[in-house]
Amino acid sequence: MKKQFLKVMALLLLSGSIISCSKDSSSTSTKQQISLRADGVLFTVTTGGTDVEESDAHIRDGNKFQLDATTSTKDFSINNQNVPSTGTYNMTGAGTAFNFVQWEDGSEIFSSLGTTKSRLTFNISKVAGSSSDYLRYVEGTFSGVLYNLGQTDSVRITEGQISIIE
Repeated sequence: MKKQFLKVMALLLLSGSIISCSKDSSSTSTKQQISLRADGVLFTVTTGGTDVEESDAHIRDGNKFQLDATTSTKDFSINNQNVPSTGTYNMTGAGTAFNFVQWEDGSEIFSSLGTTKSRLTFNISKVAGSSSDYLRYVEGTFSGVLYNLGQTDSVRITEGQISIIE
């Protein structure tokens, strides 16, 4: 009787763990594509794509804009820019450790951190979700110029595009 009870308990525990690990069919995942030209060379990432570590652009915590377009060799990011809704926004001058834009291509880093000449303009044209949502995905465009720390070399970012594709 004890062995039968243990088998039933093991079966129930196994069933419970399988059910809890299965994906909730009511949940949705947002897929995004972020693309740009860095000095004329196209860089594109899509959520879940090959060699893509991250492809995500959203407003979180009410008004903090975060963009990450990352592969194993390149990274474009915007961090903590104040973006309460749709509109055009500018990042100029020296950023801080919490509010910056940056392009990394291998060992080359161009950033608004520590440089006064860097600038980026972006236009948020669509915000998916309501202002009460903690995380709201966005669509829009961006462009600008980022300098290295010595302010001796730059990269021109053009044709920046953020799209929600799913």
